[in-house]
Amino acid sequence: MSRGFSYSLSRLLVAGMMALLMGLMSSEMASAGERERKIERCQFIKDKIEYYTDRRRGGGSSGQMRSWQSQRNDYKQRYRDENCTRVRTALK
Repeated sequence: MSRGFSYSLSRLLVAGMMALLMGLMSSEMASAGERERKIERCQFIKDKIEYYTDRRRGGGSSGQMRSWQSQRNDYKQRYRDENCTRVRTALK
Protein backbone atom coordinates (compact mmCIF):
# COMPACT_ATOMS: atom_id res chain seq x y z
CA MET A 1 0.00 0.00 0.00
CA SER A 2 2.76 2.46 0.81
CA ARG A 3 4.43 1.73 -2.52
CA GLY A 4 1.25 2.69 -4.41
CA PHE A 5 0.98 5.87 -2.38
CA SER A 6 4.61 6.76 -3.12
CA TYR A 7 4.08 6.15 -6.84
CA SER A 8 0.98 8.37 -6.89
CA LEU A 9 2.78 11.09 -5.01
CA SER A 10 5.73 11.07 -7.40
CA ARG A 11 3.41 11.19 -10.43
CA LEU A 12 1.57 14.11 -8.87
CA LEU A 13 4.86 15.85 -8.19
CA VAL A 14 6.03 15.37 -11.79
CA ALA A 15 2.71 16.64 -13.14
CA GLY A 16 2.97 19.70 -10.89
CA MET A 17 6.51 20.44 -12.07
CA MET A 18 5.44 20.12 -15.71
CA ALA A 19 2.57 22.54 -15.14
CA LEU A 20 4.91 24.99 -13.45
CA LEU A 21 7.42 24.80 -16.30
CA MET A 22 4.69 25.32 -18.90
CA GLY A 23 3.43 28.34 -17.00
CA LEU A 24 6.89 29.86 -16.78
CA MET A 25 7.56 29.30 -20.48
CA SER A 26 4.28 30.88 -21.54
CA SER A 27 4.87 33.86 -19.26
CA GLU A 28 8.37 34.33 -20.74
CA MET A 29 6.94 34.30 -24.27
CA ALA A 30 4.27 36.82 -23.25
CA SER A 31 6.87 39.15 -21.77
CA ALA A 32 9.01 38.88 -24.93
CA GLY A 33 5.96 39.84 -27.00
CA GLU A 34 5.25 42.77 -24.71
CA ARG A 35 8.84 43.98 -25.09
CA GLU A 36 8.51 43.89 -28.88
CA ARG A 37 5.30 45.92 -28.72
CA LYS A 38 6.99 48.42 -26.39
CA ILE A 39 9.92 48.76 -28.81
CA GLU A 40 7.50 49.40 -31.68
CA ARG A 41 5.60 52.06 -29.69
CA CYS A 42 8.81 53.76 -28.58
CA GLN A 43 10.27 53.66 -32.10
CA PHE A 44 7.14 55.40 -33.42
CA ILE A 45 7.40 58.08 -30.74
CA LYS A 46 11.11 58.58 -31.37
CA ASP A 47 10.49 58.93 -35.11
CA LYS A 48 7.86 61.60 -34.46
CA ILE A 49 10.23 63.53 -32.18
CA GLU A 50 12.89 63.47 -34.90
CA TYR A 51 10.31 64.50 -37.54
CA TYR A 52 9.25 67.61 -35.63
CA THR A 53 12.88 68.42 -34.78
CA ASP A 54 13.77 68.32 -38.49
CA ARG A 55 10.74 70.47 -39.36
CA ARG A 56 11.83 73.11 -36.86
CA ARG A 57 15.39 73.07 -38.17
CA GLY A 58 14.02 73.64 -41.66
CA GLY A 59 12.36 76.83 -40.51
CA GLY A 60 8.87 78.19 -40.93
CA SER A 61 6.51 80.87 -39.73
CA SER A 62 6.31 81.59 -36.02
CA GLY A 63 2.94 79.83 -35.83
CA GLN A 64 4.33 76.70 -37.47
CA MET A 65 7.38 76.73 -35.24
CA ARG A 66 5.22 76.96 -32.09
CA SER A 67 2.94 74.19 -33.33
CA TRP A 68 5.85 71.88 -34.18
CA GLN A 69 7.54 72.57 -30.86
CA SER A 70 4.31 71.86 -29.00
CA GLN A 71 3.81 68.58 -30.83
CA ARG A 72 7.46 67.64 -30.30
CA ASN A 73 7.11 68.37 -26.58
CA ASP A 74 3.96 66.22 -26.46
CA TYR A 75 5.83 63.29 -28.00
CA LYS A 76 8.79 63.82 -25.67
CA GLN A 77 6.42 63.65 -22.70
CA ARG A 78 4.85 60.50 -24.11
CA TYR A 79 8.38 59.04 -24.50
CA ARG A 80 8.96 59.66 -20.80
CA ASP A 81 5.50 58.38 -19.80
CA GLU A 82 6.03 55.15 -21.75
CA ASN A 83 9.43 54.77 -20.03
CA CYS A 84 11.12 54.31 -23.40
CA THR A 85 14.58 54.87 -21.92
CA ARG A 86 14.45 51.21 -20.85
CA VAL A 87 14.47 50.05 -24.49
CA ARG A 88 16.42 52.90 -26.11
CA THR A 89 19.30 50.59 -27.06
CA ALA A 90 16.87 48.62 -29.26
CA LEU A 91 15.65 51.75 -31.08
CA LYS A 92 17.03 52.79 -34.44
